[in-house]
Amino acid sequence: MNQQNIYKSGQPIQVEHIFQGKKQQIRVIESDNKMVEQTIILLSDGGISAVTLEAVGVRAGYSRGLVSRHYGSKDGLFIRVFKYLEDWIEANCSHATQNIQGLDAINAFILDISNNINLHAEKYRAYFCLWFYGLESKGELNQYLMHVRNLREQKHLKWLKQAQKLKQLSRKSDLSMLADFVMTSIIGLIHKWMFDMGFNIELRLKQLVNIQLRTMFSNSHLFYSVNYWGE
Repeated sequence: MNQQNIYKSGQPIQVEHIFQGKKQQIRVIESDNKMVEQTIILLSDGGISAVTLEAVGVRAGYSRGLVSRHYGSKDGLFIRVFKYLEDWIEANCSHATQNIQGLDAINAFILDISNNINLHAEKYRAYFCLWFYGLESKGELNQYLMHVRNLREQKHLKWLKQAQKLKQLSRKSDLSMLADFVMTSIIGLIHKWMFDMGFNIELRLKQLVNIQLRTMFSNSHLFYSVNYWGE
């Protein structure tokens, strides 16, 4: 059978070479997916110390050397997994808050976490395990974490500015203060959930929306910038 050729820029390229290249790309993607998946499981079950390049390779069905070639180091693997999970959480957030503005968007964001955190517990545990680890590290993971945190803060500030325009909040409100309160409240509840298996995170997040935040937003005129209490 005559060998087929594809011509590009006047040069013949053998079809099987193209197919081989595509197969190689597929294998790289498949191996990456498997190693990311197994890292998530290890992080969820045993935390940072449970993750080694060898353990990930064994669980995914590959050698330690292949894991090293993919990510370079354990921190490189952590950055890859954190970015994967951040993209997943951001996609969930975008879906939950689609066509929603102001305080409704903040509430929808938190309630989406509440509704999914036990359903996808492994991913959330792995994500926040890397989050808390990244806070103490000094490398690229910490830099990326700070970048993500800044983006999350800007998103909350955007929703709060929308809330002011919609007259859901007082014009006097210190939006940075409100954003800090919302974000740290979520992180605080999730931190307790990470270390207390009996903690009802779904209920607490719903209470955060329906009690604490509702009360705070209803009294947003009290949340204005002062140098000291009583000013």
